[in-house]
Amino acid sequence: MIDEILKDIEKYKTIIILRHQNPDPDAVGSQTGLATILRDAYPQKNIYITGIDLPVLDWIGKMQTIPSQAYQDALVITVDTANVPRIDNNGDYKKAAKLIKIDHHPNVDPFGDLNWVDEDYSSCAEMIYTLADKLAPLKISKQSAYSLYSGVIGDTNRFLYAETTYRTLMIAAQLAKTGIDISDISLHEDEMSLQVARLEAYILNNLKITPSGFGYIVIRKDTLEDFHLDAGELDHVVPLIGRITKVHNWIVVSEEDTNRFRVNLRSKTVSINGVAEKFGGGGHPLASGAYVGSMEQVKALIKDMDALNKEKENSH
Repeated sequence: MIDEILKDIEKYKTIIILRHQNPDPDAVGSQTGLATILRDAYPQKNIYITGIDLPVLDWIGKMQTIPSQAYQDALVITVDTANVPRIDNNGDYKKAAKLIKIDHHPNVDPFGDLNWVDEDYSSCAEMIYTLADKLAPLKISKQSAYSLYSGVIGDTNRFLYAETTYRTLMIAAQLAKTGIDISDISLHEDEMSLQVARLEAYILNNLKITPSGFGYIVIRKDTLEDFHLDAGELDHVVPLIGRITKVHNWIVVSEEDTNRFRVNLRSKTVSINGVAEKFGGGGHPLASGAYVGSMEQVKALIKDMDALNKEKENSH
């Protein structure tokens, strides 16, 4: 599979790298890291990264604006993107000559002409490192290592999550060996704005925890607007509830617009991606997301998440 990807990379003059909507450090880190690797190996090629630019992640890399015609006869590579609706693109990618999907989420939508999907990787950035490490023309520079390390520690929450493996730590060590400032990256991942800190205080004061150990918070649109968050900042608060000892799984529900609720689902042990899929979303067993269209659906999702813990208790 990796050899086939290299053949396509060598074949096309223009390569456009995309990632998912509402990007996280792994999405941007994989995207910018791969772009840097390819630019170093093939300076004669046109290598682009594009998508909505989030200032909160500019420290990893900035996006480019490219014309629609750039996709014609191009190779498009999507990274860290599980399904077609999540691709951060207006549909121009459909004009491309070929589409490659590189991802570590469950492969519910193999939308690429070529799909390299492996759930055993902690992050897509880890996959991009593997790609470069196994193919002779591709090399990891200090610049690309900075992006990839940001992705690895972003998706593992600085090696906290269960997806962290021996391979993850070995790859992180190899990236660190390039001389990147790993402390600087960790500080970027950890820091928050004053408005995010205030939102965390609000969540801790208003969250609900059921007897089964399910924690949840529903933040309505008018309340969310009071915090004046920048785009992407809401994602910083999602891990917070899981730091509470008695919480086993949790959700953060944010009303983005009337009858449009974004739901971030997380768990310490019990698989929650089945619930996300039931409500039109998806993701990893312990980290998933979905959008729902009413408070009735939000209440139904809350009921299902609470039931997961009860089912686990009854199985013991």
